[in-house]
Amino acid sequence: MNITEHALDRMLERGFTPEMLGKFLNSAYRIETANDGRYKLIGVVNGVSWTLIVESDMYTVVTVRRSHGGET
Repeated sequence: MNITEHALDRMLERGFTPEMLGKFLNSAYRIETANDGRYKLIGVVNGVSWTLIVESDMYTVVTVRRSHGGET
């Protein structure tokens, strides 16, 4: 997975570790469309719901954040 500098900064800022990314990708996450041809990957790690925004290639992580109420 390619992680942009912005995504890495957000991961560090929000305490989302590389180990958590691995757990996320191995979990049952769901995919929704986002703006500008991007996708939202929504899943739960350690009891917390997270959203990853990825490029249309489904390989490049743009940002990571806690999921909003309607996304859980």
